[in-house]
Amino acid sequence: MKSIFNRSLSRAGLVLLFSTGVILLLTAAQGKEGRVTQVVQDVKVLAPHVAARPAHLNDNVTDGSAVHTGADSRAELSFADLTITRVGANSIFSFDQDGRNVNLESGAILLRVPKDSGGARIRSSALTVGITGTTVMFESHPRNYSKLIVLEGSSEAWLTKHPGKKITVHAGQMLIVKPGATHLPDPVDIDESLVLRTASLITEFPPLPSLDLMRGVAADQKRSGGPLFNPLADPTGMGARDVNASTRPPPTPHRTPGDGQRKP
Repeated sequence: MKSIFNRSLSRAGLVLLFSTGVILLLTAAQGKEGRVTQVVQDVKVLAPHVAARPAHLNDNVTDGSAVHTGADSRAELSFADLTITRVGANSIFSFDQDGRNVNLESGAILLRVPKDSGGARIRSSALTVGITGTTVMFESHPRNYSKLIVLEGSSEAWLTKHPGKKITVHAGQMLIVKPGATHLPDPVDIDESLVLRTASLITEFPPLPSLDLMRGVAADQKRSGGPLFNPLADPTGMGARDVNASTRPPPTPHRTPGDGQRKP
């Protein structure tokens, strides 16, 4: 009788161990997937070794996939650790490492990474950005410029081809880098309250979990009363609406980030 009881306990232990292993494997697999939480018009997913397919709400997007949006289109991906990636129109980006390693070929994205999630990195041909517990918007036009706007928290930025020198971009600041740049310009202060009201990566989606933090940045700017740069003065005149927002111009002439003077 005792022998039968012991064998039953052993089998039960093996079943429990196997079940726990399966759960851990499934949890790890789910962590490497993003879920489509918003899709508008022409959005396609390109999974590794699989033909492109239209994205649908609640689709799972596996690690290593790419997302491509058409004109007047947008999408949002959410991950298990509450990382959120929003994709603007005419954009191509890919991700791995649970959505925390993003390569933006062209277009505009918003990336919100919660604190204590291990951080994230955005890379374009010109600029690379490291973020931890931060909400940023990032725009890339390889032949024209890369643009970073930090909405809350701070980011570390460096030239993709010259990673030796890094600078910190704080909340309420913008950095624009032109192709072929060999040094980073200084970030400039922007009017965050108008960014929050006009940027479609914010206004055309549900409120972000970090919205109160971003509003706090805007309130601090209002109290300080300092001059703020107008990011609508696009260095190429392309006017990418997914990132650009009208802001109040500085009272005195201000040098455009990068090279050259701002156009009137």
